[in-house]
Amino acid sequence: MTDDLLLILRGRYPELFTNTHLREIACLPGWLNLIDELCRTLQIHLDSHPDVPQAKVLQVKEKFGGLRFYFSGGDTACRGVVAAAEERSLSTCEVCGQAGILGEGRWLSVRCIEHIHWSPSNDCK
Repeated sequence: MTDDLLLILRGRYPELFTNTHLREIACLPGWLNLIDELCRTLQIHLDSHPDVPQAKVLQVKEKFGGLRFYFSGGDTACRGVVAAAEERSLSTCEVCGQAGILGEGRWLSVRCIEHIHWSPSNDCK
C-alpha cells in the first residue's frame, strides 16, 4: 500500500528483491521491522548455505489480517522463518509495529490500542 517499503527493502536486500514484476509491498509500514528482520534472517541463511537456491520475493501483502510473504527458491529453513514471521504479524500492529490484536471491523486487521479505529481512509495516525 506504499511504494516506500519496497524501495527500502530492495535497497537492503537486492538479492531477495530482484523480481521486476513486484511493484509494491501491500501492507502498512508498521510491519517494516518484521519484514526487515525476516529478510535479514533469510539472506544470512542463504549466504551461509550456498547450496540452497537464492530465495526471490514474489509478493508481500496483508491478507485476512496477517502478513503473507510469497517467494520462490529457498529451503525448509526459509519456509520456517517465513511462517514464524507471518505468525508474529498476527500480534503486531500493522500501522505502528507495537503489540496488537487481530480484530474485526470492516476487515480483519491487527491494531494496537492506539490504532484500534485507524483506517487508511482517515488521517488519525
